[in-house]
Amino acid sequence: MDKLLRNSLRQIDVQDILVFLAILDLGNTRKVSHKLRVSQSTVSYCLKRLRMCFADRLFVSGQHGMAPTAKAEAIAPYLKTIITSINRCARPEQELLARTARKIVRICAPEYFELLLLPRVARGIIDGPVRCAVHVERLQQEIPTERLLAGQLDLACGFGPGYHHIHPDLDREALVSDSFVCLTSRRAGTATPLTVNEFCAVRHAFPTPWDSPTNIFDAWLDRIDRTRNVALRTTSYQSCLNALPGSDLMLTLPRRLLPRLLIPEGVNVCEPPLGFPSFTLDLIWPREREWEGLWLRQLVKDGAAKLR
Repeated sequence: MDKLLRNSLRQIDVQDILVFLAILDLGNTRKVSHKLRVSQSTVSYCLKRLRMCFADRLFVSGQHGMAPTAKAEAIAPYLKTIITSINRCARPEQELLARTARKIVRICAPEYFELLLLPRVARGIIDGPVRCAVHVERLQQEIPTERLLAGQLDLACGFGPGYHHIHPDLDREALVSDSFVCLTSRRAGTATPLTVNEFCAVRHAFPTPWDSPTNIFDAWLDRIDRTRNVALRTTSYQSCLNALPGSDLMLTLPRRLLPRLLIPEGVNVCEPPLGFPSFTLDLIWPREREWEGLWLRQLVKDGAAKLR
């Protein structure tokens, strides 16, 4: 709050921000003057005030026009958000209501999200003050970056830390952390962890909706120069579980999903080998639309907080 109240920052007005964004877009003060219909001296004055406020040159003249400094690139998304928010406030109330009332919330997420968080999140959206429909699609091998940036999706969820590559124009926040358990009908349930040799000696069932040959624990095995034998692939956790009775298959399952799935009779829970990785479920959204989906992200985060 102290920084917001600094005299230099208090002097910034909307026109200064518009000049900044126009220079960022056009790279030429003459073109900015024409686009904003203000004099070039006004553009120069606004730029001078911005430079004083942010203690940075912001733009440097070069062969191809005015290039932004690192500071300018860092603050640009926040200034764009300010103008976007102001424009929304200026829309007629009827237009805002119409846009909101017909909204479809679009989420891309793995099955883990659907089982763990979707029931609570969906109720919050559907039964909220503005009735919205919820469309959930299954996460594939990569985060749908282009669709998130284009506004075709409201948010996505992926696994972390570091499992999915995140575009610099996207933000992420860990919702919940989790570990794994192993399920099999060929071994009695015990708190004693499996050895790596036991884990690698059996055949495995692998639930995955994408065409990826491995996942987080395969990457862990690779680091210790080991592999496992995947004998069954399906698209859901429950279908893998259903195949375990009477077979020598083993399923590695997120621990939090145990009470949310039907564990067949005779299937036992075992602890994975020591050193086995854990993971997080991460919320991912476009940085440029920071405020647009704030209510939705807060709803998801509230649901995750109740799990903790």
